[in-house]
Parts: sequence; structure tokens; C-alpha cells
Amino acid sequence: MNHTCTPLCFLLVLVGLSCVTAQDVTQKQDVTQKQDVTQKQDVTQKQETTKVDPDVLRLRAVRAMQAGESSKAIKAADDLLTQMPNDAATLRLAGDVYLRSGKPKMAAELFDRYLKLEPDALAGLWQRGIALYFAGRYKDGVEQFEVHRRVNPNDVENAAWHFLCVAKAQSFEKAKTLVLPAPNDPRPPLEEVLQMLITGDTAKVIKKMESYSPNTRARESADFYGNFYLGLYADAAGDQPTAKRYLDLSAKDASYSYMGDIARVYATYLTK
Repeated sequence: MNHTCTPLCFLLVLVGLSCVTAQDVTQKQDVTQKQDVTQKQDVTQKQETTKVDPDVLRLRAVRAMQAGESSKAIKAADDLLTQMPNDAATLRLAGDVYLRSGKPKMAAELFDRYLKLEPDALAGLWQRGIALYFAGRYKDGVEQFEVHRRVNPNDVENAAWHFLCVAKAQSFEKAKTLVLPAPNDPRPPLEEVLQMLITGDTAKVIKKMESYSPNTRARESADFYGNFYLGLYADAAGDQPTAKRYLDLSAKDASYSYMGDIARVYATYLTK
């Protein structure tokens, strides 16, 4: 039998191979596209599955701050902001977290966004005033603390932060003439701190602190507030070394509370 292939035979073979090759490519493309779609669906499903409930994120942020774990608190706050960027409660919490974690500029921006949604909350938002000071927005800080006095007229801390913002926005001498009244604040030595803002007498603050027995809660509280506001007063006067010394003392054994965290933020701020 003759097995010699004619030209027509070769042509038919080539056409057949071409068809098979084209079919293989098309099939491979179809498989690849299906795999891509499946992978994207899997990723989407995983993202939906790992989406954390907002209440859980809020609790994580709060507990992290209570434990002094600011990076974890910021992570929880950021995740919450991703899910609920225009939610008033989320903005307020995130502002607190960022301020207590030493990021006051971002905190001030978050508080401002919060107030656009809740303008009636301005008077109670003393935290924003502190953020504004650290962010260098002194005039805004003055206004915030003046407004806060309407709802908290006996708070010496508010008067002290107002004093500081006035000193930075205008002058130390001007601040002494514009001290906000804050009568009957029961926390020692804040009555003496208020008088210090007017008279410059730091000795009475120190004397009051030392009037409490060492190693008692009363002494710890008095030392914390006394050192904090002795440092703030020195900062207002432009004496940064003295301010840093007192704020370091205040922050040294401070609890993981709002003002304890602010003491640490303030001490760090004074090193810049």
C-alpha cells in the first residue's frame, strides 16, 4: 500500500491542527476567566465575612485606650471610620482616640467633622479645645474654652487651658488679665492653680500638694494636677524647660485615663 501523502493531505492536516490549537486557546481563556471571577468572588466573600460589627470596634477602641495600647485603639477607630465615615458617634470616638494617642491635628479635624453633624455639642466639647492647642489653632482654642464655661463654670482646668491659648494667641501678660472665673472646684490644688494664673504664685500650689501625706491617693491626685498645671503655666510663660520638668512628673505615674493620656501627650509635645 502507498502511504505517500499528497499536498491536499498536508493541507487538511494543517487545517485540523489549527482548529485544535484555536480550540485549546479558547478553552484555556475560558478557564482563566472563570478562575479570575471565582477568585474575586472569594475575596469579596472573605471581606464580607471578616467585616467587624461597629459595636465591637467601639469596644475594642475603648478597651485599648484603657490598657494604654494606642496603636490598637487607632486601628479600631480607623476600621470604624472606614465603615461609618459620616456617623457622629464614630467621629467623636475617633477624635478622642487620636487626641489621647498624640495625634492632635487629626483629632481636631475629626472633632470639627463631628460638630458639623452635631453643632449643639460645641459647648460640651472641651476635648476639642485641647486638640486645638496642640494643633496650634490657639484662637479657636480660646473660643472653645470660653463656650465650654457656659456648661461647666466651676472647672479650673478649663480656665487653665483658656489661659494657655490666650497666652499663645496674644501674650502671657494679656492672659493674666483674662482669667476665666472658676469658683469652688473641689479638686486639690486647683483652687491654688486658679490663683496662680492671676498672681503667678507657684509656691502655694506646691505647698498644697505637699500638705497631703505621701503614698496616699489624695497625694497622688494632688501631685498629678499640681505638676500638670505648674507645667502648663510655665509653658504659657515661655519657660519650656520648667514646663517639661513638671509635665514629666505629672505623666510619670499617670493612669491610663483621659487626662493621664493628655499628660503623656503634653510631655512628649514639649520635646519637639
